[in-house]
Amino acid sequence: MKRIVTGTGADGSATILFEGAPPTVVDFGKYVTTELWVTDATPPAMHGAGDRSTREWALEPPPPGSCFRIVRINPDDATPSPPPAAEDEAGADFLEAHATATLDYVTVLSGEVTLVVGDREVALGPGDSVVQQGVAHDWRNRGSEPCVLVGVLLSAV
Repeated sequence: MKRIVTGTGADGSATILFEGAPPTVVDFGKYVTTELWVTDATPPAMHGAGDRSTREWALEPPPPGSCFRIVRINPDDATPSPPPAAEDEAGADFLEAHATATLDYVTVLSGEVTLVVGDREVALGPGDSVVQQGVAHDWRNRGSEPCVLVGVLLSAV
């Protein structure tokens, strides 16, 4: 996967700041999350040479920021159960049904996944999209191939 981040060079001209593999990939076993970009504020800062995706990973963006990520969900029966998460392990709680204080825009890029919300289950495939408004939910990959999602999470606090 290649990530391109554009910005403004020291002389004020348009430039490519970063090109290559995303530096932040977090493997939770069932979920593999690639952080593409994170902002701290709305509206976001549009200048600066630092790579905002290299901060310590967290499930939610910093208030009132956003994050842009790719998530691979491995098949349920192909992924060994992870060891119990340490209390300080950021984001490990999303391995089960969870709710976040975010507005999420999610689209399935490849594979299939089942969204579980309350007593409803909805099968999703490539191109299907979800607007997740901070309710408890779970993602289940009952197929035999990984599912890849792209998501933008906006802090709601």
